[in-house]
Amino acid sequence: MFQYAVAMQPDRPRYVIDRPAYNLPDFDREFDKKSRQFPLGEKVKKLFRCSVSRLRGLLFRHLPVLSWLPKYKVKENLLCDVISGVSAGTIQVPQGMAFALLASLPPVNGLYSSFFPLIPYFFMGTAHQMVPGTFAVLSIMVGIVCLQLAPESDFSHFNATLNATVVDTALMNDVRLGISGTLACLTAIIQMLLNPTRWSFKVKTERNERNVRYSLSKSDTFSTTSVCVIGLGFMQFGFVAIYLSESFVRGFMTAAGLQILISVLKYIFGIKVPPYSGPLAVIYTLVDIIRGLPDTNIASLVFALVSSVVLFVVKELSARYRHKLPFPVPMEIIIVVVATAVSGPLDLPEIYHMDIVGEIPLGFPAPILPTVSQWEDMLSTAFSLAIVGYVINLAMGRTLAAKHGYDVDPNQEMLALGCSNFLGSFFKIHVICCALSVTLAVDSAGGTSQFASLCVMLVVMVTMLALGAFLKPLPKSVLGALIAVNLKNTLLQLSDPFYLWKKSKLDCCVWVVSFLATFFLSLPYGVAIGVGFSILIVIFKTQFRNGSAIVQIMDTDIYKNPKVYSKVTTVKGVKIVNYCSPLYFANAEIFRQRVIRKTGLDPGKLILARRKFLEKEQKEKAKEEKKDKETRRRKPSSLVHMKSQTISQLELQNDFDMNDGGANKPEPPTSYVNFHCSDIELGEQAPDQEPPSPSVVALETQPMPFHTLILDLAGVCFIDLMGIKVLTKMNSSYTTLGIKLYLANVQAQVYEELEAGGAFDDGNIARSNLFLSVHDAILFAQQTTGERQVSPKAEKARQELAFNIHEDLEQEMF
Repeated sequence: MFQYAVAMQPDRPRYVIDRPAYNLPDFDREFDKKSRQFPLGEKVKKLFRCSVSRLRGLLFRHLPVLSWLPKYKVKENLLCDVISGVSAGTIQVPQGMAFALLASLPPVNGLYSSFFPLIPYFFMGTAHQMVPGTFAVLSIMVGIVCLQLAPESDFSHFNATLNATVVDTALMNDVRLGISGTLACLTAIIQMLLNPTRWSFKVKTERNERNVRYSLSKSDTFSTTSVCVIGLGFMQFGFVAIYLSESFVRGFMTAAGLQILISVLKYIFGIKVPPYSGPLAVIYTLVDIIRGLPDTNIASLVFALVSSVVLFVVKELSARYRHKLPFPVPMEIIIVVVATAVSGPLDLPEIYHMDIVGEIPLGFPAPILPTVSQWEDMLSTAFSLAIVGYVINLAMGRTLAAKHGYDVDPNQEMLALGCSNFLGSFFKIHVICCALSVTLAVDSAGGTSQFASLCVMLVVMVTMLALGAFLKPLPKSVLGALIAVNLKNTLLQLSDPFYLWKKSKLDCCVWVVSFLATFFLSLPYGVAIGVGFSILIVIFKTQFRNGSAIVQIMDTDIYKNPKVYSKVTTVKGVKIVNYCSPLYFANAEIFRQRVIRKTGLDPGKLILARRKFLEKEQKEKAKEEKKDKETRRRKPSSLVHMKSQTISQLELQNDFDMNDGGANKPEPPTSYVNFHCSDIELGEQAPDQEPPSPSVVALETQPMPFHTLILDLAGVCFIDLMGIKVLTKMNSSYTTLGIKLYLANVQAQVYEELEAGGAFDDGNIARSNLFLSVHDAILFAQQTTGERQVSPKAEKARQELAFNIHEDLEQEMF
């Protein structure tokens, strides 16, 4: 029992503790620790148990509309949802058409992608203000796949009548509408189950007929990615988002934004640039744009500049006075309408040879049956699309949920996103996620539910059915300008490294590596390298954590680093080391070296030194015994007496220490060991009797520099078999030297891992050597020291150790 009072200032609360010191087994026994085992059979039964309540919960979880729709307040929220949805829809239409250009697809694809995916999300989405749609980063990733699998050169042929090379744009667009890569976890399984069939397209041209072999996969990638994302949602794969750090996401998005800006420059300047894909594609594109600047189409550039300036000014004013505006100004659709009205009646595209949107087919597209093909060519990009799209969706969903006070289910979001892509795959969409500008417009206009996205759908549908025909003369440079202006916030993230370097240099490195890999090597490589480097940083942080020796703060039960606090006191004969990191295969040996450095004693080297010395002594004894036998033959009555030899433990350790210590290091206390024969004097043996085995020699030591080592494991959150092996090895080594090893502040999960890993079996680590706190361990160590002083014979018996000289080295290692 001990009584402890904290001497505090008068204005501070005080507490007095009067309790026994506990080790873990005593504490568990006294306070009746509960068993938390849950049999596997019960888990399986619970997993497959069927009931009405379980079915109802499953239905409500996967169809959130059943939860919020009955509670919807029509009078209060419907008008706001309609206004916000219509205003956001006017942004969705031009933005979708513009991002379709990034995907190397016809503009009508943007309308399809802004309409069909919203239907499943209305029923399955958990973010109320979220509007799915096109996203620039995903669009450019889709464009990479389209250019790789359906390059323009495959659709070019020489027209003898025109004496020029022409491109069959209709067929190229038709094929590219079936190529877009979004597949994820289930790709490998589907690839093994399905045998892709290849078909031949016959392209007839004037005086020329050729066969172009392409897979009939109008939207096969969309369907496969959707199936994978759906599978990932059912498999509760939403946890993958934790591996994408904010530094990685921002670096990736910034590099993607720069690539997007470079990609739309060809539309803004109205010049022809051959498409590139793969590493350094953005550099080749930029070089060609610079070389083509003398051929700039002035009319296209004027349209782009005027549109950019107007849109930028209006957006800045809207942001400044957003609290006074009832809803955001739909400047995008106004610019599109005005540009179309100016370009069409004046026949500017024909006069100045501007590149325009062209014919937009009215009505809904005929549904097609997606087929599975070309998976192996799309695997990396598809997986990147699935994960990046999900992360963007989840990030915006969590932001909206925190603002409006509801919860977002990550796995349900993954499932809803997959179902949205899956339905759209039958209608020639390209991969979608959250449409940021449209979602923010809904939120700022006061939207409260998915009815706002329903209104967005209606605006897009009206455009598809009636208004699309009037957009034919719209210059593509205007759409390029809309994309460039919307990249402003993304490009402002180029300043991230300046403040990240001040806050966290490792996070800054993640940002820089992700940015450079994405920008120069293409987006799929950027995802892989960025995630891989982020994981390496985490491993680096856990592997090289620096433990510290801690001592007692004066008159308290608090133990801190003496390098940080000056009013400390050292507990005599006790060393305390804490470690703040998981203990696993990557840092187990580093942990052991940290403990050796903090305590100043390497038990392994000391034991090895003793064994080496014993081997030397055994050889000398063997020589002396041989001489004794010869002497006995001449003088049978003579006896041989050996003097005890003494050697410093410190000298033994230093003889085998490869690291030369500095001259300024404090010299640790010196302890001495004496070697002698244990059982029978050599001279008393009969002449014909064999001498005792030289493999076992007794050892008697004087006190070591410390008698107890306490490891504070409060910062260890998990331990693997390698970590357990290191702990048991350390316990064995210190016990051999007569030093007690105590473990304090062991977390419950770590204790279970120690128990499962056999740390307490075969006499490795005694359960009684685990303590609730460092102070409990200190009190037990002091009590043990007192017992040693009272009964020196028992202490001497504990210090009597036998070393096997010929120990099996394989057993030592494994």
